[in-house]
Amino acid sequence: MKKFKLSLLAGLLLIISASVFAGTPPVKVQEAFKKMYSKVTNIEWFRKSDYHIAGFVSDNQVKDVWFSKDAQWIMTETDVESLEKVPAPVAKAFMKSETPPIQIRYIKIITFPKMPTVIIIDIEEENSDKEIQLFYAPDGTLLKSYDVTGGSSEIYPELFG
Repeated sequence: MKKFKLSLLAGLLLIISASVFAGTPPVKVQEAFKKMYSKVTNIEWFRKSDYHIAGFVSDNQVKDVWFSKDAQWIMTETDVESLEKVPAPVAKAFMKSETPPIQIRYIKIITFPKMPTVIIIDIEEENSDKEIQLFYAPDGTLLKSYDVTGGSSEIYPELFG
């Protein structure tokens, strides 16, 4: 019985330690992040598939910085609270193309190391379950739209490839 209790305790400690360290990225990923954001201190690391993501708040904006497992910067998601914070051509194009009744669920500005910035406006039709993601270039050009009704509206690097 004593062996069972010790085995159970050891197993629980292993599970707890694995979950604590599951979000800690390799040192080279942490170093790459620090090169980009040397002054950021409150970082929450998490993992999605093969990506390490650093989440933090800077200038009152939530940011998620994505890195590959080999510490290459993939993209940065910046949450924006209103159309006033996106480039004016994007806000103008959006206002021309979308007619009420809709609700903006979220706005994200996605920056990349080697690709142009993309602004995503996720909308939902009022009194409906229909949800659409609109992808804009900074000049206001609508690049693409996805109907994500009933699916995942999660943003991930493969959407831009």
